[in-house]
This record gives sequence, structure tokens and C-alpha cells, in this order.
Amino acid sequence: MVSKVTAAPGAESTFGYRRPRLMLRPRHAEDLPTILAKPKSYPTPVRAMGADYSQARCVGGDGGTVLDMAGLDKILEIGEDCVRAQAGVRLGTLVRTLAERGLELPLTPEIGNISVGAVAMTTLPQPSYHDGVAQMSSCVTELKLVTPQGKQMVIAEKDRELMRVLRSSFGLLGIVHEVVLRVAPLQPVKIDYQVHSVDEYVRRHDALLRSPGALRLHVAPFGDRVTVERRILDSERATTRSGIWQIRNSVMRNVLPAFGSSVGSVLAAPGLRNAVLSGVHRALNATQLRGTRGVVVHAHEWLRDLPAEPWRARYTRTLWAFPAADFPRVLKAYGAFCRGYYKQNHFRPNLVTTASRLHKDRGSLFSVSYDGPMMTLEPSSDGEKGWADFLIDFNDFASAEGGVPTFNQTRALKAEHIAKAFADRARLFSALRHRTDPLNRLYNSYFASLLG
Repeated sequence: MVSKVTAAPGAESTFGYRRPRLMLRPRHAEDLPTILAKPKSYPTPVRAMGADYSQARCVGGDGGTVLDMAGLDKILEIGEDCVRAQAGVRLGTLVRTLAERGLELPLTPEIGNISVGAVAMTTLPQPSYHDGVAQMSSCVTELKLVTPQGKQMVIAEKDRELMRVLRSSFGLLGIVHEVVLRVAPLQPVKIDYQVHSVDEYVRRHDALLRSPGALRLHVAPFGDRVTVERRILDSERATTRSGIWQIRNSVMRNVLPAFGSSVGSVLAAPGLRNAVLSGVHRALNATQLRGTRGVVVHAHEWLRDLPAEPWRARYTRTLWAFPAADFPRVLKAYGAFCRGYYKQNHFRPNLVTTASRLHKDRGSLFSVSYDGPMMTLEPSSDGEKGWADFLIDFNDFASAEGGVPTFNQTRALKAEHIAKAFADRARLFSALRHRTDPLNRLYNSYFASLLG
């Protein structure tokens, strides 16, 4: 049975997507062929929605039909090396269920609200440990989907090139309803932090890239600080935790977004607001250093769940990736950009800028590390006044510096950003999409504005 649902209050204004004519919640995969095969009853475009945490307008309804996949929420099978789940299962639920059985995904993100369908079909880069797996979709080994014409298909890893395209197709080639992902035995992860000035980090950058483990940075362009978080897989160590580690998680999960929002609304003077935010970020760095000394955890322990309604999360970000060899130059240029923008516009993002090392990963066509190892830059905010204008200039800066965006996690993109970053890959995908869906059954205005 297909149930009609309505958008949550405030969702349209927060995420900026056009309201669909119909919003449905399929309860069975068998509902999907009927929906896609009947454009008169279920108007075009048809867009699948997971947890609705995309930073862009991927799910824009354009007066068509949005499918809320939350009703397809069953973990169907767990084996020694793979797990089968429906598209609406939340990643936090899946990861914690696997952990109870001593298993984990090859990569674990920090936000648990992401749906399995989004993992399979979108670009979700994560701090990586080795070549070949730097996007969540590279964990996918099988997909069950319904084509724009309403036909069922099963795609496995033996269909290598088709799988590569589908893993970053954003629901434009078919609606995924079931996914198989690789799993591995649960391994402890040792976490350590080091704080450097920007110049110190630049000198150590190449050595850090050669070192083992996943790298995540916390960049403070106004404080001349880069905090390097290194995660090292270590099956020999027993897990150990400290009380301040739990406090740090709570700060990152709940306090910092709320505090950034309060500062933006209460402190009107730009200079005072800037000083307060810089002080909070210094305190957070100190907490991280004390809280992780000697800490060994499992990956699922850094998962955090945002509020059930995305528009209440008070957290938004944007993501660009840059060739790892160029990152020292880009990092310095980013600091100069932020300081210059603040001087001219009295605005700075009020949450932390993070960055991640991505190994080369050709598992999906639009992988941001398709051509080689990359480093991301991810400014974040609670979406306060001035953020939207900042993004416009930041995107132009990032593109000029040779950056690669994502369709779903990079806000305020332009067609020229996509053309410059993806070139032949974008043209190849557009041609394939047109052959697969000549009536544009799954094609909304957001992707049309970027791909033509």
C-alpha cells in the first residue's frame, strides 16, 4: 500500500525545494513499478527521498511526485561479508545492528541519519584508510532498482561499468529499493590529535599523507590553527574511553550548533561575535586534545544522529575536494579568502571548517577522488544570515583553485562549476541519462540546471 504524506512545516523554506504535487510513502517495493509506469496518476518528475539531509535540491519536486522511502526500512539479511537492506534503513540503525554482531562497514560516516538508498546512489566522501574506498557508495555490491519505465532490475558488481555509473546517479537512472553492502569484522580505532599552526601543518603535510590511518582536520582560519585527527585501525588494542571523550561528542553533536545559532542572533556586533566564536573553537581544540589521549573506540561510537526533522538540525555545510598535493596552497588561500570576506562583509561561518583526506576511488563516476588522492574543505554553519551569500563567493573561489564539488553535498552550485570539475564524465552521464530516461521521468530542474 502506498501512503500519501505531507512535508513537515518549514521544510520547504529551509531546504528551498519546490513542493511536489504528490508526496508518497511506498510500503512495498512492488509499489514502485506502478508509480513509475503511470505518469498521469503520478506526475513527473518522480524523485526518491531518503532522510532529506542532502545539502542541495536533489529531491526538488517541481510539481511532480516525491517518494519518501522511509517505509522500506527492513534489514533483510546479515552475512559474514555483506548485509542486505531496504533503501529506507537509516545508516545509524544499520551500523549499530552490525556492531552488535561484531561487524562494521568499510567506512563509517559521522551522521547516522543517512539512508541506505542515499549511500548507494549519491556522493558521500569519508575519511579513508586506503585506495579504492573513499566514498560510501564503494561499499555497495548489489542494487535492486526500478527503471524510469517501471521495470525491475538487479545490478551486481560483475556489471562493473554500470555499477560505477549507478553509484553516483542520484536516482536519475532508476529508483533503488534494496542494497547489498560489504561488511568486515569490527576493528578498534585509535584516535589521536595534534594541533599545528597553518605553517607547521604545511611543512608536515606530505609526511602526514604518507602516514597510515584516516585523516580529518579541524581548520580555524581566524585562529591560525589546524587540528589533525588521525584514526588508525588497530586490531591488537582493547577499546578505552574517557569521560571527556563523551563530553566532546556531546559538544559536537548538540552544543556547538546551538551555540553558533545563539551567537549569530544575540551578538550583533561583528567584532564581538568573531571574538566569541574564535574563543569557542580554541576551547573545543583543547577539549579534543584532553579527551582523546589514549582513546581507542569502535567506528560506530562516533556516529551522531541529527534531529528527526532535517530542518531542525541547525547544521549545514558545503564540500569541495582538492588534489592532495595542492592542499597546502589551497589551505593558505582559504584562510586569506575567509579573512578577506570577513573584512568586506562582516561575516564568517559560525561552525567549524573540517577537511578529510580521500584516497583514490574510481568506484563511482562522480567520485571526487576519481583522478587521485584529494583533501576536502567543508565550511559549516547553522545557516545564519549571510551564509547563502558566502557560499556563492566560496564556490567561485573553490572552483578557481581547482576544486571538485559534489551534486548533493555542495550548496549553491553553478553549471560552470560542474563542467569544469567533471568535463567528459558529466557529458558521458548526461548522454546515458537521456538514453535511459528520454521522457525525463526522473529528471528535475535542479539537475537540469547543472547538466543541461
